[in-house]
Amino acid sequence: MQALDTSTLPVRDRADAIVTHLREIALASKVVLHDPPRAFMSTQVYGLGPVQLVHLHRSPLFIEVSRERDDCAPVVAMMLGSRAQASREQFGHRIDQRAGAVDMIELNHPHKTWNHSSRDGWCLKVDVDALRLPPATIRLARPALGSTPLQPVYASHLGMLAASAAALAADDAAAELGAATVALTRAVLSSAAGDAGRARDALHDALLPRIQAFVRAHLRDPELSPQTIAAAHHISVRLLYRVTAGAGVHLEQWIIDERLEGARRELASAAGRERSITAVAHRWAFATPAHFSRRFRDRYGVTPREWQRAQR
Repeated sequence: MQALDTSTLPVRDRADAIVTHLREIALASKVVLHDPPRAFMSTQVYGLGPVQLVHLHRSPLFIEVSRERDDCAPVVAMMLGSRAQASREQFGHRIDQRAGAVDMIELNHPHKTWNHSSRDGWCLKVDVDALRLPPATIRLARPALGSTPLQPVYASHLGMLAASAAALAADDAAAELGAATVALTRAVLSSAAGDAGRARDALHDALLPRIQAFVRAHLRDPELSPQTIAAAHHISVRLLYRVTAGAGVHLEQWIIDERLEGARRELASAAGRERSITAVAHRWAFATPAHFSRRFRDRYGVTPREWQRAQR
């Protein structure tokens, strides 16, 4: 969903549009644009069930929320750091942004944000009620987020969401992925706040949906394997198999089935109807066209070419 794109507005209206927009999405009481005549912003919002993934591209600015907000549900924003020069301050803690690191702001409480350069950024918005954490735990977590061992796991997950946001939001399992992301957010905040038991339980709840989302996002990668999946989730291959088997999922067969379904949909699309079977097989990471055709026929009872012709 496109929430704002100032390139579609007259230049004279862009600064006011940015201020109005940030008052709504960031609950800002004060917005200072570094260069109003040249200010720009593009905001894209992707829904994943209980969470929102927000992509921001904007010119330098300062944002301040100066009072408590009690007119809307409490929300935390989990920011994935980029190379842009930025810093955020809340409850007496000012933290400079680092590429690949995650920071958090409780949007309903006073805070300040300085963006000194123009660069794309991503944040995840989560309702506090969905986290099921005591307010004190959330408050304790932010200063220690950079030192928790779950920080790389969480940052990697947000990076995966950002890299495939549109496809993941359109997937039938988007709500499940969103629920898993809430659980992982609960885990990283609990870990940072020193609540190891709660962090362990939340991490367990999030693992299988995260694995499934990672696989769906990398189906076309010929290097996708149990080893790469396990490494991406900082677990052993043995644990990977135990988790998937416990959910009744045969990992390798499930990957093949997902690739076949993706190829089947592509062959039925306008563009896919014009592609060769060899090209589609390659795009979905099958070793050879013959292997693809055999698997496709076993799954659907027709060959890829027969299926493709039937769609014309």
